[in-house]
Amino acid sequence: MSDSTMCTGWKHLISQAPTDAAILVVDDDLEIRRSLQRLITHFGYTVRMAASAEEADNWLGVQRFDACLLDIELPKMKGVEFLRAALRKDPEMAVIMMTGLDSPELAVECLDEGARTYLVKPVEADFLRLALRDAVTLRRLMVERNELVRMQGA
Repeated sequence: MSDSTMCTGWKHLISQAPTDAAILVVDDDLEIRRSLQRLITHFGYTVRMAASAEEADNWLGVQRFDACLLDIELPKMKGVEFLRAALRKDPEMAVIMMTGLDSPELAVECLDEGARTYLVKPVEADFLRLALRDAVTLRRLMVERNELVRMQGA
């Protein structure tokens, strides 16, 4: 297979983002949650919303999510702390951090802790769509890879 064929294959895979994905939106601002819900639903995904880390943790206990949009500034628990807890529960879940602060140091910390990407609010619809598409696709690939590894080890 040539490099150009392989590249085209990857582009096709990425462009065919799954629309049956479940997305968890965690933000304490009701208007932001509603706005994100409208956008994400428009993209074809199922959306659940949480106003706090505690509420998000409850959702993670009853449903698997392909991706989580997580605000960095949450009441009672910082988003980075919840990021760690969420990835302990589901290491394959794609977490996208959101913040109103454009801080390179904070972005690096989030990425070091396992976030897939870091978006600055207000998030443009196209950036959000691409971030979700890539995150969901990557999660699905990770799940498939891990299943193959388990099957080979069995």
